[in-house]
Order: sequence, then structure tokens, then C-alpha cells
Amino acid sequence: MHEPRSEHLEATNQQDLQGRKMSKSLGNVIDPLDTMNEYGTDALRFTLCMGTAGQDINLSTERLTSNKAFTNKLWNAGKFLLQNLPERSDATAWDILLANKFDTEAALQQLPLPEGWVVTGLHELIDKVSISYEKFYFGDAAREIYDFFWSHFADWYIESSKTRLYHSGDGSATIMAQSVLLYVFENILKLLHPFMPFVTEELWQALPYRKDALIVAPWPSTDLPKNLLSIKRFQNLQSLIRGIRNVRAEYSVEPAKRISASVVATADVLEYISKEKQVLALLSKLDAQNINLTESLPGDANQCVHIVADEGLEAYLPLADMVDVSAEVERLSKRLSKLQTEYDTLLARLSSPSFAEKAPENIVRGVREKASEAEEKISLTKNRLTFLQSTVST
Repeated sequence: MHEPRSEHLEATNQQDLQGRKMSKSLGNVIDPLDTMNEYGTDALRFTLCMGTAGQDINLSTERLTSNKAFTNKLWNAGKFLLQNLPERSDATAWDILLANKFDTEAALQQLPLPEGWVVTGLHELIDKVSISYEKFYFGDAAREIYDFFWSHFADWYIESSKTRLYHSGDGSATIMAQSVLLYVFENILKLLHPFMPFVTEELWQALPYRKDALIVAPWPSTDLPKNLLSIKRFQNLQSLIRGIRNVRAEYSVEPAKRISASVVATADVLEYISKEKQVLALLSKLDAQNINLTESLPGDANQCVHIVADEGLEAYLPLADMVDVSAEVERLSKRLSKLQTEYDTLLARLSSPSFAEKAPENIVRGVREKASEAEEKISLTKNRLTFLQSTVST
């Protein structure tokens, strides 16, 4: 004898299963050919592989759009690399480039900070992706490659390499950057090839001196050397750059405007920061000629915006370099007055018995949230205004 509740649950589960089936009559079928035409075959493959986590997934257009953008980013990185490699006729340069593999401890230790950081990150990535492939964790492997390529190689190393390629005036530094770009990029192509065979093969064939197809190229070696010190040091440099970028955004500094800065740190930190002053200047939009590296506070510290990037690493950005202080004080005063009026209106509404008792709960909750946000904005604006007024008075 079956219990009524059990029968009801079984029937409900059967309905759920039926509802989840793909059917043209239900209009929930995605035609793979149409999808490939719109987003690209590689983007579709990569999206499907990233979603393999042992559960049902929704093949959303947002994911497809994101991975189409990833494919474009990969293509553009390849174009950047090809445009900045030596001419094919420069046999000497190509001998050096093809010989630099950075697979020994000695070779890795000789690299400058950004190069040592990205090569170490690549070697760590190869280990992680190889393990994920062996365990059939394809989603993990895809996400690991995606994060490294976009957040490390494209956003940070390619940008850092421009100081060597365009501004160094040092031929050996240029060759070193080209070697690292080529080494990292070709290994990323190998790791990505099972997911995205078409774009990776096209880019591989475009690289000079490639005799064999990527599909038969050997898999990258695992357990390659790592320079963990370069990871920590470059993370410190990243924190400093992010801090300066955030301050520039907060004070609405014009993107093209170069500002001065004082970097305060211990002697050992200043040593490696000083070697990458051009990278710091390029990525933070600082005036390279007016970056002061010091172990003590600058004399105008009370007229600067203070940034703490890491323990033992700080920066001071002169306020006068970034904004017209008097105009900013006037602007913030007007903003504070407007915020205060909005906040008082919200409080009056909340204190009204007729509103609190008769309005729907979600409406009352929304007004409370707006009041809380306004209060926070008032506090931040007051603090910033107080700071600006103190700099004017000094």
C-alpha cells in the first residue's frame, strides 16, 4: 500500500523530469550550428567545458558572449606578439628567442621581476592544468587557463612588457621581453588547444619557425622551476598600482594626466621597486621623473593622499597634482548639502507612523536601505571634505 504523500512526490518528480527535457515544441532547444555561427565554435566548446562540474548547467548567452570575448582577447594577444617580434630576417635575435625556454632554475632567477612573476605563474598553471586534465576536471582546467591568461598575462604582463618593447632603449631588455612573451604565449596555446583547437592552431601556425602543427606539439613539461619570491614582490607592486589607480578614480583625475608620487618603503623593497619604476609609472599613470623612492615620510605628507599597499610599502600622492583643491571643496560642499537633504527626507518618511504601519514591508525595507546608503555617503563625503579643508589651511 502506497502512502498518498509518496505518490504525490513521485508524480511531481516525473513532471520535473519531463519539464527539463529539451524539446522543439517547448522552445528550449539551442541549435549548435546557429550558436557556432554567432559566437564561434571555440567559444561554444570552451563554454561547455567550463560548465562540466557534474551537474546540469544553463547554456546562457552571457557565458557564450564572455567566452567569445575571451577568444577575441586571445587573438588580439597573438596579434600584439606578432607585431612585436623581431623580423624573420634577424637570425641572431631569433636564435636567442628560440633558445630562451626558462625551464631551468638559473634561467628563471636571472629574469627581471615582471618576467619572473609571469613565468613562475605559467609553470604553476601547467602543473594545475595537467592535474585537472588527468582527473578529467575539465571545468577546473578551463577556468585556471582563463584566469591566468586574462588576469595575469593579458592585463598585467603584456602591459608591463611595453616598457621593455617601447621605452627601455635597451636591446637586451627588449629581447628578454620578446622571449618571455613568446614562451608564455606558446605554452598557453598548448594548454588551450584541447578546448579551442581552431583559434589556437591558427595562432600557432602564424608564429615564425613552427614546422609542426600544434595538435602534435609536445605537452608542456611539469614540475618546472618557480621563483616564489617574484610572486610576492610583484603582488606588492600590483597592490601599489591598484591603490594609485583607485585614488585617481576617486578624485576623477584625467586619464592622460601624469602625477607625481612618493613611495615609502624599507630598503629591500625600494631596491626592487626602483628597478621597475618604468612599469610603475606606465601602469599607474605617474610621472616617471617625479617618483620619489624614500625610506622616510615626504615633507608634504599632510597634503597628500596616503596609500598603504602592503606592510612596509606605502605611497603619498600630492593632492594638488590631482585636483583643484578649492574647486573640489566647493563641489563636495554642494554634494554634502544635497545628500543631507535626501537623508533627512528619508528619515522623515520612516518616522511617519502612517508610512511605517501601512506601507508594504518591502517598501519600508527599501527606504531603510536607501537611508543607510545615504548616511554612509554623508560620512565619506564629510571625511574627504575635512581632509581637503585641512590641506587648504596648511
